[in-house]
Amino acid sequence: MSLTGVVVGAGDRGYDAYATLLLEEPELGKIVAVADPDAGRRKRFAKRYSLSAADCLPGWEELFEGPRRADYAIIATGDTHHVEPTIAALQAGYHVLLEKPMALDEADCARIVEAAEAADRVVAVCHVYRYSNLFARLQEVIQSGALGDLVTIQLSENVAFWHYAHSYVRGHTRSSKVPWLLQKSCHDLDLLTWLAGSPAESVASFIRPTELREENAPEGAPEYCIEGCPHSQTCPYDAVATYKDLTPVLGDLAMAKRPVGLGPGASLLKAIRPKVMESNIPVVSKKFEWWRWPVAAVTDDHTPEGLDTALRTTRWGRCAYRVGDNDQPSSQTVSIQFQNGVLANFTLQSTSYRTMRVVRVDGTKGSAWGELHSLDGWLNVSDHKSGSTRKERIPTAYDGHGGGERPLFREFLTAVATGIPSTVSAKVSAESHRIAFAAMESAATQQVINLGTKPDVVQPQAAE
Repeated sequence: MSLTGVVVGAGDRGYDAYATLLLEEPELGKIVAVADPDAGRRKRFAKRYSLSAADCLPGWEELFEGPRRADYAIIATGDTHHVEPTIAALQAGYHVLLEKPMALDEADCARIVEAAEAADRVVAVCHVYRYSNLFARLQEVIQSGALGDLVTIQLSENVAFWHYAHSYVRGHTRSSKVPWLLQKSCHDLDLLTWLAGSPAESVASFIRPTELREENAPEGAPEYCIEGCPHSQTCPYDAVATYKDLTPVLGDLAMAKRPVGLGPGASLLKAIRPKVMESNIPVVSKKFEWWRWPVAAVTDDHTPEGLDTALRTTRWGRCAYRVGDNDQPSSQTVSIQFQNGVLANFTLQSTSYRTMRVVRVDGTKGSAWGELHSLDGWLNVSDHKSGSTRKERIPTAYDGHGGGERPLFREFLTAVATGIPSTVSAKVSAESHRIAFAAMESAATQQVINLGTKPDVVQPQAAE
C-alpha cells in the first residue's frame, strides 16, 4: 500500500499528527502538497515533508483546482473552517481525513455526509480516542461479554486548570460560538455512543459559566502577567509560569508513572529549569528551551526574546481574568439515554489537577474502570460472580492521545486502499455531533431533548 496525500492546514495537527507516520514508514506513501495561508508554516512543512515551492499553496481553493494531486486530503484547518474544504476535496475526487469537529451545526454535518456519499469517497473523522490503548481495550472487554449487558457508563474529561486557561480562555477556542463541548468532547460523546452500541434517545445537560471574568480578577493584577503581578506566586493561571517556566506542564509530567523515570525526571526539571534559564549561559540554557505545545501556540519566534514579546503584547500573556472575549463554560454535564436502554453520564470540567479521562462501565456481570493520562493509563475489570478483579495492561503512549493517532491513520489508509468503510466515517461521527447539539439545546432551554429513532443513523462498530 502506497498512497499519496495533501494537507490543508499546516498548524500543530497538520504538521505533527498523522502524516509523520509516513516519514517513518515511507512504504505507506507520502505527502505531496500543503495549503496554508501562513508562509512560515508552509516553509516549515515543506522542509519536513520534502516539498518544492510549487507544492506549497496559500489556500485550499488553489490546492483543489485543476487535476487531482493525490489520493486523499487531510483537513486540519481551524474548527470554523472544516466544511468547505472538505466538500471541495470530495468534489475534486479526494478521500478525506477530517479533524473534529466535523461542523458547527447539524445541517453542515449532513452536507458532509451527503457529499461523501455523492462522491463515493471515504470521509473519516479523527476520533482518535476509539483507537487509544485504554478505550480500545475497554471495548474489547465489553465485546467479550465479560460485563454482561451494559447498564451504565460514566465518563469524565478532566481538563487541567492551565490547559483550560491556555486553550479556552486565552486560546483560539475561547468563544462559545465554537461550543467547548463540541470542540473538545465530541470525542467523548463518540466514545459513549461506541461503547453503548446504540444511538441516543434523549439528552439532558447543564452548564456552569466560567469564573475567569473581569469581575473576579485579583486586586492589583495587571493586564499582562509579565508586568509583575503581585499574585504570581499564588495564581495558578500565571502566564509566565505557564509559558516561560513551564511549571504546570512539567508538574503534569511529574505525575506520570510511565515511562519509567519520566515522573522523577520532570519533577527535577521543574525545580531546576527556571534557574538554568536565568543563568544566561547560552550553551546551557539552549538545551532547556521548549518550543513544543503549548509554547508553540504562543509565538513562531523561537527565541527567549520572541517569547517575552508575545507575553507582553498578545492575549497569551494576558491575565486570565482579563482576556475579555472568553465565554466558554467552566464545566458541563451531559446525561444520555440510549435507544438500547444504556444510561450514560458525561462531565467536562476545567479545574482538574492534571489532564485525564476517567471511565467506568457497569454491566449485569461485571464492572470496568480506568484512567487515561497524556502518556499512561490503567484499566481494572471486576467479575460479579467470583468477586475477582484483574488489572489490564495499558501500554505507554507518546502521541498525546493515548496511542490513538497512528492506528486511526492506518485504518483510514486501509479504507482508502480497499474500500472497507471507516469505523469513524462521517455518517458514524454525525451521531456524536447530534448529541452535542442536543446537549447545547438542553442547557439553553433547561429541557430534556428527545432525539427519537433515526433509521439513517449507522450503528457504531468496534475498531479492529
